[in-house]
Amino acid sequence: MGAVVRGKWPLRFAMGLLAGFGGLYALYSLAKRWQQQQQQEDRDVGCCQSKTQNLLRRAIDLGVNSQETEDGHQGHVLVNPHDGLEQQHLQVILDLLRQTSDTSIRENVLVTIGNSAAFTVNQDLIRNLSGLNVIANCLLDEVTSVKVKAMNALTNLSLNVANQEELKIWIPQILKIQEAATLNSELQVAGLRMLTNISVVSTHHHLMINYIPHFLKLLVEGTENVKVQALKILVNLSTDPELTHDLLCAQVSPLFLLFDNTISKEFLIRMLVFIANLKENMNLLHDSVPYEYRVESLHSVIFGNSSQFFQKIASLMLYQDPEVRQYMARIIV
Repeated sequence: MGAVVRGKWPLRFAMGLLAGFGGLYALYSLAKRWQQQQQQEDRDVGCCQSKTQNLLRRAIDLGVNSQETEDGHQGHVLVNPHDGLEQQHLQVILDLLRQTSDTSIRENVLVTIGNSAAFTVNQDLIRNLSGLNVIANCLLDEVTSVKVKAMNALTNLSLNVANQEELKIWIPQILKIQEAATLNSELQVAGLRMLTNISVVSTHHHLMINYIPHFLKLLVEGTENVKVQALKILVNLSTDPELTHDLLCAQVSPLFLLFDNTISKEFLIRMLVFIANLKENMNLLHDSVPYEYRVESLHSVIFGNSSQFFQKIASLMLYQDPEVRQYMARIIV
């Protein structure tokens, strides 16, 4: 009996070795397949990155001109409109924006999106691809340059009324960023341009009421570019009769009236339009409950008994430009 056991032992040992070698081979095969799979994924990622980089270069190199539309929107127009990106391209770069934290890549993606959003069809595509919130989330980035490029992209995308409706939840954040930005900085200008588009229609005017004093302050402290951008927003707000008293009650420096025929025609005309709108809206609200305005209010500075405004108007009577005289007539009459 013992001999039999001893005879079976080599066989069992050999079978154990075979089983062990089989397990090792299976493990080796599994590892080999995993390695091959990883290598293929790396190749796919490399190929995808290469394609994405090509897409970014393609869109960034597109000729883009800044332009204000007839209805007062701010935006960009591509010089070669047939070079736009297609839906699958937009999906790739939106996915990249979701996944990467690399600042340079995020900036390039946002520039790409901003350029592509010059097309109305892409404005709709980006919304349908759930890209608006992906882009707007970049406003929370700690890097200022990323915020600027996100704001520029949103400026083009906000040319679309349907996009504005989806982006409305971001308006308070955009207002806070713009107000907190360094005076006359690129970020502040970008925010003002975005808000210009949002304020063209009255739908979201109520969200900007608390920032009226800020816009008025920029008319005194800002550079020419900042003044013009802030004034565009104020002109848009002044077209809404419901905001008339909010505008007239806002505190403003008397330096607000430091304009004459030496400033740019663009700024002068917008200022005259702003004041003409307020005056006409006051006439529309003439029978409503009377308001008492403080001395430092916009109403007192422009329309108060001791106002120097009409003295300014008298000095502008010598301005020969017919368009300027046309808006002056609206105020005087």
